[in-house]
Amino acid sequence: MTLSIDQFRAALLDSHQRAGLGIALTDTDAQLVVADPVSSQSWYGYWISIGAPHETPAAAQQPHPDTEPVPPFTPPGQSFAAPAAMYGVDSQSGTLPFPAAHPTASAPPAAAAMTAVIEPGPSGLFDAAPPRRRKNVGLWVTLALVGVLILAVAGTTVYAFVTARHWDKVDVPARAATTHSEQYETGRYDVTMDTVNPCAVGQDWTECTDAMARQYELACAGVELTESAVPTCEQYSSAIAEMKRQDGDGYYVESLGDYGHLSRTPEIGTREVSNNDARPAITHRAVCYLGFIGECR
Repeated sequence: MTLSIDQFRAALLDSHQRAGLGIALTDTDAQLVVADPVSSQSWYGYWISIGAPHETPAAAQQPHPDTEPVPPFTPPGQSFAAPAAMYGVDSQSGTLPFPAAHPTASAPPAAAAMTAVIEPGPSGLFDAAPPRRRKNVGLWVTLALVGVLILAVAGTTVYAFVTARHWDKVDVPARAATTHSEQYETGRYDVTMDTVNPCAVGQDWTECTDAMARQYELACAGVELTESAVPTCEQYSSAIAEMKRQDGDGYYVESLGDYGHLSRTPEIGTREVSNNDARPAITHRAVCYLGFIGECR
């Protein structure tokens, strides 16, 4: 009777059924084979290739003590293979000589024992590399990427701070002070002359001269005159000097001239005066990172 793959795998878990199938595995190795679908398929193919022997009750329950042990066979991908010399494997070349002597396991005739012939599988079974343990490659790749990103961010941050550009940003521009106009005394004086002569007809000449001299002293002497006042005072002073030159005993004023009374007024100027409302600019220290992050000009 030929077992299905599922029946074969179930039989491997039982030591008596394994012996009847001609499969020499320890319980631990059998569990590893059953847990790995690839290994199970390899052992099943091997079992089919040797003629699919099956156990008899006598062979399964009463193994003869003199029964020759059946050497274990390791299909591809397993790490619990028996020594190669048990299967006629050339230890130097690693190949199976054909034909090779096959160890057999037989039970005593009285026990109706079976004879199981273990033949080596195809040479390709020995060439396969043992399966590697599965590793969480995705986790390591993720951790590596995270590490690279962290290093990149840290490097960029350091570079940004080292190359940062600081400057004064104007929040509110400065404002100049406003002004207003006001009048003020310049310190100079204007001098004007009216048409009323300080002298009178018939007055003593000397008295008339002295009256005109007093007008000059009150209006023109000892002060800074404006440009328009200077000619007026100079003409008045010349007239006084001429009258003094013409004076004599008994002289009197026969007629009045064009000179009148002098009056002096301070010169008033106009100027712009600050309102003292100037306002400086309001700024703050700005920083620009990498040319585009922060406050960049």
